[in-house]
Amino acid sequence: MGFILITGTVAVLSHEIDWLINPEMRAWPEPIQSTASWGQVYESAIDAYPQGQISHISINDEPWWAVQVLFRTPSGSRIRIWINPYTGQYQGYTAWFNVQRFLRMTHRHLMLPTSIGIPIVTVFAFPLLATLISGLFFYKKFWLGFFKWPRFNKSARVYLGDLHRLAALWSIWFVLIIVLTSVWYLAEKSLGAAAPPHPDGALPLARQRLLPAQFNAAQLDLAVQQTQQRYPDFHINRIAFPQAADQAISLQGQSGAVLVRARANTVYIDPSNSQALGTYMAKDLNAHQRLAELADPLHFGTWGGLGSRLAWFVFGVILSGLSITGVFIYGLRVVRQLPVISSVNKGEGTVS
Repeated sequence: MGFILITGTVAVLSHEIDWLINPEMRAWPEPIQSTASWGQVYESAIDAYPQGQISHISINDEPWWAVQVLFRTPSGSRIRIWINPYTGQYQGYTAWFNVQRFLRMTHRHLMLPTSIGIPIVTVFAFPLLATLISGLFFYKKFWLGFFKWPRFNKSARVYLGDLHRLAALWSIWFVLIIVLTSVWYLAEKSLGAAAPPHPDGALPLARQRLLPAQFNAAQLDLAVQQTQQRYPDFHINRIAFPQAADQAISLQGQSGAVLVRARANTVYIDPSNSQALGTYMAKDLNAHQRLAELADPLHFGTWGGLGSRLAWFVFGVILSGLSITGVFIYGLRVVRQLPVISSVNKGEGTVS
């Protein structure tokens, strides 16, 4: 459980770790500077890599991030292309497998096939819940302990116990969020409780290439402009491009609904003429679908941007620490209660 908690905690800030490691991912805004259009980003990526296929373009709401273009090379490998969001210039590329992917795959399914790894990881929600319930049961009048300062002048077992209880009490809400979302992942992936799919992105189009030969930056900007005019409150932060024939371009983002992923708000665009083919917004989804959308923002703390993720990281550190101190305190208690075993070595007359 401690391993799962620690990897999940670090994963909350895994994007920032990659940002620190890779200068290609950084962008520094100036006081007065316009931003590049989606079309300019698309054009820069195509100019840098004229062969291959763009999977999607995504922006980060923090101003110091470059725009990411996920790209598949002619050899079939995936890379991340980084474009300056202010100048539209190509900044370089990084490998698809990075710190974020490593931590995600380790925490989510232990690098095992998802059908095996996800149940193993998510089933730990139940012992985590059991520790919460049993802790409250055995901590008499626990509500009086929220402001009880640890007794650091006592033995390690005493002050660690006090610190453990204090941290645990203030983490109750966080434990419940992690438990509930983990149980949902278990039900969703292993018990057949997955929500119905969103409206199909493979809308009926004439047979064509993935993107028409004449598709260009101006057409992409036109599609974005028309969408923004139709939905003024729609903040686009991801554009997914066709990965098979007969698919549309998907403009995804946020549009007023809280606690949903970008894909919960989607406008489909015909790549041949930049016209909207269909739309669905989070408000159109049923309760089951909204529940599915709710899990990730709550579990990973992405609902409030960097601020909420920092809070999730801090409480993740606390929860990881609880798993370690809990074992340590229990070990001290067991050792303290062990009977003294005396034996006399009659041959040497010593006591061990």
